[in-house]
Amino acid sequence: MRDKNIRGINMIKKISLLAAILFIAGCGQPEKRYTVVQENTKDGVIDNSGYVVVKPVYKHIFNFVGDGKKFDHEHLINLHWIENKDSEAYAIVENIDGKYGAINQKGDILLKPIYDSISYFFDGYARIEVSGKYGLINRDFKIVLKPKFDYIQEFTNDVAIIMQNNRYGCLNKDMELKIKPNYDRIYLQQENFLRTYMDNRWGYLDDQCNILVKPIYDYGYDFSNGSAKVIIDGRVGYINQDGKLISKPIFTQNSGTF
Repeated sequence: MRDKNIRGINMIKKISLLAAILFIAGCGQPEKRYTVVQENTKDGVIDNSGYVVVKPVYKHIFNFVGDGKKFDHEHLINLHWIENKDSEAYAIVENIDGKYGAINQKGDILLKPIYDSISYFFDGYARIEVSGKYGLINRDFKIVLKPKFDYIQEFTNDVAIIMQNNRYGCLNKDMELKIKPNYDRIYLQQENFLRTYMDNRWGYLDDQCNILVKPIYDYGYDFSNGSAKVIIDGRVGYINQDGKLISKPIFTQNSGTF
């Protein structure tokens, strides 16, 4: 019992010392600052008044902005909270089971630490992973898409490329499949167009994942300066941004691009 009391007193002394360091470092700065502290290899958070915001129960508490300013103590790191909508903020936490979640500046749990990974927010959404399947949360940390896809790319022009059973499709922001995962591959945009590959043939989508050209070519190159080189039956032609052939495939395969 005496050893337990001593450990408790040492913990209070340690937090008080860290708070004193923060106060000295932060003199003249009225804004509240937060610091990750570690006790028994577990992370917690205190503010610059010494108040324990988050008890040291997490394996790690992560910040997504920079590396943070490091003080003399190896476990004393200035914690930068990510700005969320409506001036709220959050930090990513990892529990002792290696699962990830999110907390706010009060230490309240925004997202239970049950996920294998959580990505950055991009265009209003972040990926969550459970057992190799991916879904999405919004900036309110609400699940808008349960983890069911093998992968989800970031949204671009309100659509995202998804993969399921090694086939690719497109998802819109209503969480509806704009294109079912039928393609062998969908390549990222170049000049607002996406190349598609299916059954050894190449085609194109526009930046909203609307079909521009069905997979009919032996090969399709990226758009460059408003046109794309295509090959069919060993001959080279060119299509415009409407997917129309502007040069019939009569040229040899070593022809260049515009």
